[in-house]
Amino acid sequence: MDRNLQAFLAIAKEANLSAAAERIGLTQPSLTKRLANLEEELGAPLFERHRRGMRLTAAGRRFLARAQRIETEYNRAYEELNTLMGMGLETLRVGAGPLYHLRYVTPLFTRLRKRFPALSFELIADQNAVTLPMLREERVDVVLGAIEPLSPAEEIEIIPVSEIEHSVMMPADDPLASKARLTPQDLEGLEWVAYQGATDNVPLLRRYFTQHKLSPPTFRAHSTSFTTALDLTRAFGAKLMAPLQLADRVEDVGLVARPTDPPISRMATGAYVRKSSLEIPVIRQLLLDLEEVAGRDAGQVAP
Repeated sequence: MDRNLQAFLAIAKEANLSAAAERIGLTQPSLTKRLANLEEELGAPLFERHRRGMRLTAAGRRFLARAQRIETEYNRAYEELNTLMGMGLETLRVGAGPLYHLRYVTPLFTRLRKRFPALSFELIADQNAVTLPMLREERVDVVLGAIEPLSPAEEIEIIPVSEIEHSVMMPADDPLASKARLTPQDLEGLEWVAYQGATDNVPLLRRYFTQHKLSPPTFRAHSTSFTTALDLTRAFGAKLMAPLQLADRVEDVGLVARPTDPPISRMATGAYVRKSSLEIPVIRQLLLDLEEVAGRDAGQVAP
């Protein structure tokens, strides 16, 4: 806050030059000089001396109301900036694939909000193909999803957190739902919905069928929306390849998830962060919480 204004407010509160000087840690001559500078700048006397100390003039009383508002706004701004510096970010922008945005984003944001109450959040629910370019362009701060190899020149830190296992999702009343684990032979002749948001899903499933000498899988629908892929799986009575860790989430839409033996695929997942952002307090805390929440969850779900 302006030093002359600070001096004026101290004198107005104390009505005494010595007490006002002590209040803001100045000598009395320095305080008097600041007041004189302010009065010269404003072109009006703000105080008059009397036996008991300093008394506001008419101009001083009018100026005091404005000065107190300035002081209040300054203090609020100071508090907000201190909070912001403690967080390192005002808004945390996260890109997340289906597993992360359906299962982990809400508990992660909830934890962070308790620690940083002033923090706001922005979620981009999409695949790495969309969110990683946004990370490079600094339009998101963190990407959560499948771990993919990046160029060594990339200024991005890859932080593995957990391993997911792909499972087969199907309507809860499907005959195969009664089995705890599916064999490759159980998958022969089934119809599938392909979630194309994850570009490797179809190739992984086809490779699994080839490895186990099955007829190529038949895809009855393709969708870049994971939610729509779930709806189509239920409506068509079809199958969908998706992470086993989403088993409890898909129960809400009438589906179940069953692992296969051997697994269709296991895949590392985690976080991508710009190396320049690793020391930001909010991001450091997010990564710690992610390791605890997603890592523990993977341990519980994995066979």
